[in-house]
Amino acid sequence: MAETVKILQAPQAGLSDMAKLQDLNVESILENIRQRFEADQIYTYIGSILAAVNPYKTIPNLYDFEVMEAYDKRHIGDLPPHIYAIANDAYYSMWKQTANQCVLISGESGAGKTESTKFILNYLSKMSQASAVETGNDVSVEKCILQSSPILEAFGNAKTVYNNNSSRFGKFIQLAFSSRGVIEGGKVQDYLLEKNRVVGQNPGERNYHIFYALILGAPDEMKQKLGLGAPEKYKYINQSGCIKDPNINDQQIYSDVNEALKDMKLNDEQVSDMFELLGAILHIGNLDFITAGGAQVSSMSVLKQAADLLSVDEYQLANALTEKTRLLRGELISTPLDEHQARDSRDSLAMNLYARCFHWIISRINVRIRTKPTFHSVGVLDIFGFENFEVNRFEQFNINFANEKLQEYFNKHIFSLEQHEYNAEGLDWVDIDWQDNGECLDLIVRKLGLLSLIDEESRFPKGTDGTMLDKLHSNHAKNGFYIKPRVNNSKFGIKHYAGDVFYETTGFLEKNRDTFRDEMLTTIKESRSDFIYDLFEDMQESSQPNAAKKNRKKPTVSSQFQESLHSLMSTLSACNPYFVRCIKPNSTKAPNAFEKTLTLNQLRYSGMLETVKIRRAGFPVRRLFDDFVRRYRPLLGKDTQSSHSQHKCISLLSSYESTNQKWQIGRTKVFLKEDLEIKLERDRAERVETLVTKAKACFKGYRARKAYKATVAKIVFVQKYCRMYRQRRRFLNLKDATITLQRYERGRKARQLFHVMMEERRMEEERKREEQRRRAEEEQRELERLKAEAKLRELEELQAKLEEDARIKAEEEAAKKKREEEERQRVLEKAKAIEAAKRLEEEQAKIRAEEERLKLENELRIRREEEALRLEKEEAERLVEEKRLEEEVRRREEELAYAMQQVMTHFDDSIAQFEEADQDSEYQDDDPDEDSVSRKSDDLQYWEGYLNMKCGGMVNTWKKRYCVLRDETLMWFRAKQEALKSGWLMKKGGGTSTLSRRNWRKRFFVLKGIELAYYESDSDGAPCKGIINIKQTKDILDSSFGRESSLDIITDKRTYHIVADNADDLSEWFSILMRVKNANEYELKQMQDEDANPKNAIGTLDVAVIDSVVPVHLQTKPNAFAIITAERVFNMSADSPEDMNGWLKALTQYHKGQRTYSKEEILMSGWLTKENTGTISRPGITRKKRYFILTSHSLDIYKSVDLQHKLGAIALNRLCSVTVPDDKMFKEIDYPPELVIMNGNRRSPPSGNPETNRRSSFSFGRKSSISGLATLSRPRSNSRPYVRDYDLPLPTNSPVASPTMRRRKLSWGKKSKIKMDLRTAMFQGGRRHTWSSKMMRNLFRCYPRSKPWWLHDLRTWKFTIHSRRYSYNLFTPSNDEAWKWTYAIQEVIDSKPPIETPSQILIKELREASLNGYNDEIDKIYKLNPILRNVPYMLKSPLLPLPYGQIMSSNLDKGYTTLQDEAVKIFNVLQGSEQLPDPMPVIQGILQTCQDLKPLQDEVYCQLVKQTTWVKDADNLNNLRNWQILCCMCCTFIPSRSILRYVRFHIKRQVELSPKTQMAAYAGYALEALKRTRTREFVPSRDEIIAILGRRDMNATVFCHGGGSCQISINSSTTAGQVIHTLVKGMNLDSCYNRFSLYEKSGLVEKAIDDRSVVADILAKFESLNAQNDDGNKDSRFRARGLSDRGKPWQLFFKLFCFLDTQSVKPDSIEYSFLFEQAHEEVIRGKFPATDEQLIHLSALRMQFDKGDYVHGDWINDLTEVYPVDRLKVKPKEDNDFGFQQRDRKDTFISGTLRGIGEKTLKRLQKSASDDNILESVYRDDVSATITAIIDKWRTLKGTSAERAQNIYMSFMRSWKYFGSRLFEVECHDGRQAYPKSIWLSVNKSMVAVHKINDPNPLDEFPYEKILSFGAPIPNEYKIIVEGRRSELTFDTTEVFEIAKLMKAYINEIVKKRNMIPA
Repeated sequence: MAETVKILQAPQAGLSDMAKLQDLNVESILENIRQRFEADQIYTYIGSILAAVNPYKTIPNLYDFEVMEAYDKRHIGDLPPHIYAIANDAYYSMWKQTANQCVLISGESGAGKTESTKFILNYLSKMSQASAVETGNDVSVEKCILQSSPILEAFGNAKTVYNNNSSRFGKFIQLAFSSRGVIEGGKVQDYLLEKNRVVGQNPGERNYHIFYALILGAPDEMKQKLGLGAPEKYKYINQSGCIKDPNINDQQIYSDVNEALKDMKLNDEQVSDMFELLGAILHIGNLDFITAGGAQVSSMSVLKQAADLLSVDEYQLANALTEKTRLLRGELISTPLDEHQARDSRDSLAMNLYARCFHWIISRINVRIRTKPTFHSVGVLDIFGFENFEVNRFEQFNINFANEKLQEYFNKHIFSLEQHEYNAEGLDWVDIDWQDNGECLDLIVRKLGLLSLIDEESRFPKGTDGTMLDKLHSNHAKNGFYIKPRVNNSKFGIKHYAGDVFYETTGFLEKNRDTFRDEMLTTIKESRSDFIYDLFEDMQESSQPNAAKKNRKKPTVSSQFQESLHSLMSTLSACNPYFVRCIKPNSTKAPNAFEKTLTLNQLRYSGMLETVKIRRAGFPVRRLFDDFVRRYRPLLGKDTQSSHSQHKCISLLSSYESTNQKWQIGRTKVFLKEDLEIKLERDRAERVETLVTKAKACFKGYRARKAYKATVAKIVFVQKYCRMYRQRRRFLNLKDATITLQRYERGRKARQLFHVMMEERRMEEERKREEQRRRAEEEQRELERLKAEAKLRELEELQAKLEEDARIKAEEEAAKKKREEEERQRVLEKAKAIEAAKRLEEEQAKIRAEEERLKLENELRIRREEEALRLEKEEAERLVEEKRLEEEVRRREEELAYAMQQVMTHFDDSIAQFEEADQDSEYQDDDPDEDSVSRKSDDLQYWEGYLNMKCGGMVNTWKKRYCVLRDETLMWFRAKQEALKSGWLMKKGGGTSTLSRRNWRKRFFVLKGIELAYYESDSDGAPCKGIINIKQTKDILDSSFGRESSLDIITDKRTYHIVADNADDLSEWFSILMRVKNANEYELKQMQDEDANPKNAIGTLDVAVIDSVVPVHLQTKPNAFAIITAERVFNMSADSPEDMNGWLKALTQYHKGQRTYSKEEILMSGWLTKENTGTISRPGITRKKRYFILTSHSLDIYKSVDLQHKLGAIALNRLCSVTVPDDKMFKEIDYPPELVIMNGNRRSPPSGNPETNRRSSFSFGRKSSISGLATLSRPRSNSRPYVRDYDLPLPTNSPVASPTMRRRKLSWGKKSKIKMDLRTAMFQGGRRHTWSSKMMRNLFRCYPRSKPWWLHDLRTWKFTIHSRRYSYNLFTPSNDEAWKWTYAIQEVIDSKPPIETPSQILIKELREASLNGYNDEIDKIYKLNPILRNVPYMLKSPLLPLPYGQIMSSNLDKGYTTLQDEAVKIFNVLQGSEQLPDPMPVIQGILQTCQDLKPLQDEVYCQLVKQTTWVKDADNLNNLRNWQILCCMCCTFIPSRSILRYVRFHIKRQVELSPKTQMAAYAGYALEALKRTRTREFVPSRDEIIAILGRRDMNATVFCHGGGSCQISINSSTTAGQVIHTLVKGMNLDSCYNRFSLYEKSGLVEKAIDDRSVVADILAKFESLNAQNDDGNKDSRFRARGLSDRGKPWQLFFKLFCFLDTQSVKPDSIEYSFLFEQAHEEVIRGKFPATDEQLIHLSALRMQFDKGDYVHGDWINDLTEVYPVDRLKVKPKEDNDFGFQQRDRKDTFISGTLRGIGEKTLKRLQKSASDDNILESVYRDDVSATITAIIDKWRTLKGTSAERAQNIYMSFMRSWKYFGSRLFEVECHDGRQAYPKSIWLSVNKSMVAVHKINDPNPLDEFPYEKILSFGAPIPNEYKIIVEGRRSELTFDTTEVFEIAKLMKAYINEIVKKRNMIPA
């Protein structure tokens, strides 16, 4: 604290404010600054401007917290000069001036601008924290703002020659304050980032700090992940020669950046992605290029490292860096770049990556400190200073230009505006001269200025730095601020405000051009990293299909720089500025060193002397009169009499300073010097404090008196209650005593009465006891008497009973005997009766059965008769009804015909009458019904109202409907659409308990406003059963469970359980109810004002199909009119003529009548031939020529150019599409040599059904004569065809005779092929003649045009438009016209806004919530939107918008219809997947559909995400099945970026919700698969799907020569290059001389696999081809296409690909074996130049190697394994000897065989042969003779070992000079005819050569160094352009890709060899 006080109270050296200097000159200012600098007083005022000198050391205690507190609320000048004083004044000026403030810190590089910015931010942050403590606010925003400095410095600052921490970008930090002075947010705006520093620095400078911090400060794990090593290895940071600086701690920078990034709440993944991008930039800098057929990347390993860090494909990145593509007529054409252009592309990529990353960092900082609507703000500008190096380049030019603009801003505020205001206000003022840099800026930015000329030259393709310099000299040499060097060199100079600077122009144009091409942007956007994609998401490609967009200029670096600078100046102009001028005391950055010359220069060019002068003489403080009076009213005395503000100002100021030296009065303002303002402010503060003290005293007295009175009142109140309490207590005591006495007296009397009553009770009880005793004695005596009598009576009864028992027993025995006898007799009688009854019953049963049979027969006969009568009656009724219907149809047709006849006569008159009636009518309704009145918009685009309708049909009745005409669609409803939604729902209510289905009721629900009403039916007048107020409901819950889509509406009294038919309907109801519940009045009104929903309409009618709209005369309906279409007639009736007139006007503006277009509306118009192709193919579709007009909304179709009859319109939106023009003739016609026979003399093809106009091959009799061509016509399906007369005039030189033609009837059968052949349809001399091809060509050559006239107009170009309902094929006669239409229509489609489904909107909301970490918001989105969750019902429509139109014809064979239908089918399959016993076919079917229909991939992803969301049991079978399908999708297809994010988010979220489950295991597998998935051409094979379902790798078998094979483990993304690397390493072939590759092989058919190809994709293709080869009907087709060899299975084969050194391979190595096998393979394929004897010798050597010595009886069963049997079919024309002595002989061992037949006969035999077996039999003798010769030669090799035979074989092969060359048999197209037609194209390690077939010596050799380009412009055509050769080499071959692949591989090897980089 003491040190702080010492600093503040230290004596000031010199003057603290240079405006007080007596001697005003530069030397005195310099001396004053020097004195203060030596006293460590680095700050000096110039009025309110602060000059700061960089001390290059730390001054103790100068920036302590106590110093900050000391400057708080102090005026400038109260304390010694300090940066805190400026910050404090800007802080409090927000309230004083109620305006935004800004601090501009300027100066040279190294003057301390960045440090000054930090001090200002620290001070403002402390002020905010102090205010926050007072108000209790959080201060985390201040911390984030301060923590942003380390990040911005690391990424935006670099070491320069003059400054170790130079800002290489401008930043404007804006701090937003609340009204309490607390920082509530902020914003960082970056300007003018020096991107070029990323790729190049001047000597002694460094790149941005972050690169060195990353390499030197990152942990080893991070550097290993990024592949980083020592900083000296990287070109982008080592080329300047300065890597380390002792004053820069790179490790500390890395640590500070990491801490700051955590404070910015960047997660680990984002930080890792950012560092990976920086590592990728360093690796990109190490890329270099060489020329080999264009620029080639010299090191693929470096490229792969960079590509991996960027998550892009390395080959695609290489192509983007080395090739340029352009779109020409819908076709992409690639052009190789040269080395210089490739390096420019590399640097452009690095610069844009870094710039985008830098902008992303600033955006994240802004998100972290985002501001709210606040009071005002304080901004701080820190931008790079003026630079003048020994060599100044493009960067210094832009930097100094920016400083010129800032100096202009300074001059404008300090000099220009200030002096202008003095003069305008009429002050006594003498202007001060100052250095104006306006002319210098005009030199740079005016029209044809430096920037304009640099940009112009940059856009010229051939512009160079030299031509640019010449233009600068020629245009500006005479400008006073432009310096042209006296010596011609590559420099130019500018006289800046800070001095003369010369700029080196070398590299100007290169740095100014924006070489970030679309190819690189496309590659970067395909990155797997979301971070990389997000950086470039908003960057659009510059190339567009439209030609107008092609010519759009791309912005250059300087134009972007200028635009950014303009934005900066606009921001500064909106603020009140403070200026801090930083001064650099010396150029060595040494402390305590003051260089006068350097400092003096800075003072001069900054205008310091002029600034001091104007600050000294000027009046920097100025206020309006009223504002001044308002501000200083406390200082005005009461004796001021004048009421005028000006007089008050003069009176007050005169009292302070009567000489008017420190103030002046203008016309509207008061002008003050700063010291006078400070004095006024002090006095005002004192006066205000005095007044406030008095006010406080008065207020305190008032408050004390008020408190006293309140206290007295309270005391009185207490006393009153105390007295009341005492009196009441006395009363209560007396009352209690009285009650006590009364209680005692009552008790005494009660006790007396009690004693009397007790005595009476005792006496009564004694009397009762005595009475009971007497009664008991009497009862005892009576009981004894009764017992004696009873005993005597019992004895008597016993004796009587014994006597009676004896008597009864005797009687019973007698009766028993009698009964037994009777029973026996009764049984006998009963048996007889039963027998008789049985016989009787049998007889009756027979009678009844006979009666029943007769009855049934009678009933059956009656029924048959009734049925026959009923059928006869029904048939009669049907006939009557049919007759009635026919009559009705006939009547309707008559009415329609009559109406159409009356259209032209009545329509115009009726319309005119209605218009007159509408104009003249004064009819008014006193009480109109709003629902019955039609409404319309001003332009008739919308019309609605009630109409009576009768639409025809069986029930032909009038019905009243509410009709709406909107968007060219007529809709009708049952009633006016007042409801927000309506529909049928199942309801139950009365509580939350579950009721049975019998208690459910189906009700029609209508939501109007906030009331949901439900009715018994949807008819008008249906009784309302209840109303629910949605606003008053407690909650609305989605209670769907299982297959029930339901929701609960909970009110205070009851719960309504509502069930919808499906999940989609429920989702709509739930969404609209929640919107209503949560909507305010304004939102509810908007919902109620929405237009009618077509979904609720009873019917709709597209106005494009309306033929006419006419008024009709009906007696019952006077205001009726009819809408006539091609299929129906709609009768309408309005309530009044006015309504009918309005409807007629509204409908007739759309219907097929005349329409006028403005010139701006028509984008394109012309005649096209139209062919409808609906969703269902219909026979008989015809083509018609129509006139089309393209507008910005639709494509209108008219019958003629006068626009009288509109036939329809094609509405265009974003889902429509247009295919590119297709160069084809009519699909049913193949022209030459066959000819379309045309009708009449028209030059157009037949029209109508293709079945009705057919070509037929027919002939006439011998006597007929023909002079032309006949037309075969079949006008009706059942009629006979005939030949129509046709006269074909032929040229005089035609070989055709010209007799007359006659008509002849023809007929054909059902199976006949109708075809006319030009060669058989013409005759000579009256007889049939077949023309040869030569004669046909002669005929065509007779005509001067390129083709005969009858073929001239038949070729058409087709393009197709897919709209919502139909697809239209359109034909044009020219290619250019077709492309013009395509471009124009596509541009209209692209101009339409994207169509978003609810799913897409919710996905965006989920993304925003997840980015911001709002987990509660995510749960809420899922809860409120069932469309995102699993549903058990079928899907009605796709989740994503899918393009319209029929699926392409190539996929129609698979049963596909439309994308929408296929999407719904897939969803339905997903719901029942758990019930499938074998899911493989279903999974493969889904994957195949997605492979065929690319737009469905994202849709299926969304469906799978939906069905795996919110599943109660994560491991149930259905959910796991869906996860398995999702895994397969992730392994096969890469979704679009937005869906990829959504899928990743979903997977991670499900793992978090259900960890440690089977579902989580599949989710983790899917997430890993998404990281490595590559583009596939085939869906996974069955084995791959099994591996995916098991979450494991799959095994693949790789074969090699000799039958060997090995198993390798691969996944769904393993490439062939990875497999090759594994095999080479496993076989110890790392040091081999040649290069290996994988092949697809089937027998002798093989194809090299590209290293980028996915092996699993190849195996899937094998599975498909092998399955097809099993079908015998298909084998021939695949063999013909070269896809298989005699049905042999497809295999992966490992063999040599590039033969780089065949001589150095050792015989005992594995590589030698591969070389031997492949050499033999070339021999047996006939691709080795050798004679027959040499081939026989080689075959014998092979037999010796395979089987050893010959044994008697050995035979060669398969000659194809040792000898090229194809040579036996066609004899070579020439034989050459280069290894053995060749001798001529007439007869060889094959003489006398079929090889001696003629060539024509041989070809005829080959052509007629239908099977390989026939060809084999033809050459059987040759084969036998060849085998015999080989065996004879084999015998001579007896005793030769296998190794010796192999070496002899290889020695012979190596004896050919070009051994190792790959020979391709091609057909040459050479205009000079230098080569034969059939030749060998040889490709080897050093060149491409041309050989005659079987000739070992080449005809020509073309080294790769002379090959400029090569490739296949069209299929099966290969071109090579050679340097020095006039014409290009063109070859026809089916192996174009093999040749190109091999040439590119050899070129890459040359590149590696030249750069000495191992493979």
